[in-house]
Amino acid sequence: MPIKTKLDKIIRSMGSISIQDFIELSNFDNEGFYNLDEKSKISKDGHFITSPEITPLFGYSLCNQFIDAYNNPSKVHLLELGPGNGTLTNDILTYLNKQNIKISQISFLEKSNYFRENIKKNLSYKVDFLDHITSLSISSDEILFIYSNEFFDAISSKQYVFRDDNFYEIRITKKNSEYKIVYEDTLLSEYLKNFYSEYNFKNGDILEHSNNLMNYLEDLNFILKNNFFFTATDYGYQKLPKKSTLRLISNHQPIKLFDKFENVDYSFGVNFELIKKVFRKFNPNFISQKDLIENFLPKEFKNTTEESTLKAKKILNSEIFFNMGSSFSNISFFSK
Repeated sequence: MPIKTKLDKIIRSMGSISIQDFIELSNFDNEGFYNLDEKSKISKDGHFITSPEITPLFGYSLCNQFIDAYNNPSKVHLLELGPGNGTLTNDILTYLNKQNIKISQISFLEKSNYFRENIKKNLSYKVDFLDHITSLSISSDEILFIYSNEFFDAISSKQYVFRDDNFYEIRITKKNSEYKIVYEDTLLSEYLKNFYSEYNFKNGDILEHSNNLMNYLEDLNFILKNNFFFTATDYGYQKLPKKSTLRLISNHQPIKLFDKFENVDYSFGVNFELIKKVFRKFNPNFISQKDLIENFLPKEFKNTTEESTLKAKKILNSEIFFNMGSSFSNISFFSK
């Protein structure tokens, strides 16, 4: 059943649907974006492209970031959040194997059946697919290396508008065959005002708050004990922007809400401030993707004159192609 048909059924039954539920439906339903059986999804021929699909230098830099924190690591358990095509883990495996670092286990957290099946067909190594982060099985003598790229921006969020000292939820309805945005009362208004009490909201400000993100962070907290390194790179912000960060991409082109309902990738800016707050006991380090590459790119690639490598470095450093180096940020922390 098409996403649009399912959306209409929900609106007829409930009167409206939250932004969060609409995007969960659109992205992860059986007929949703991440489960559609397409020849290509994340690539230059697909809908969007990510740093690992451009060059393995990105994955090599994450490895050096890990090795910098864990000098001479042994028996490493790899856990990727949202592996997509599995390209990033492939690059990380290649680099760590060259450093004679033993990989004891590989685990993936991946909701998309499309990507799960692709990984099983195309990757030669054994992978343990997790339905929930908390089901991870790790030995006491393993170092857990957790990494992700553009994972957190796919976690859907509710949106609220601030008016006359209250938050109202922004929802989607349909009137006279036309989709519309409506503002509805929410029981969470007082909770949101308390949770974000350090901010001075004004009429018309937009707040994005995701219980889905909070649940992921709680699950991560559950597994992050000793001997781990965590790194995540994503599009996001350190200070609440008080406006919508929702982005829609189809075939590499930005589109507007309700322009189309099939083959659309929905994502949000990531609240790095919240992630830093949740994991503050680990003293998270926050840098731009450009700094990530400049600080941790392997030495053999830093002074190269090879044309394709130079171009890849320019893309990651934001000299060309969508300002990836400045728009994307990296957060990392660890415990020994």
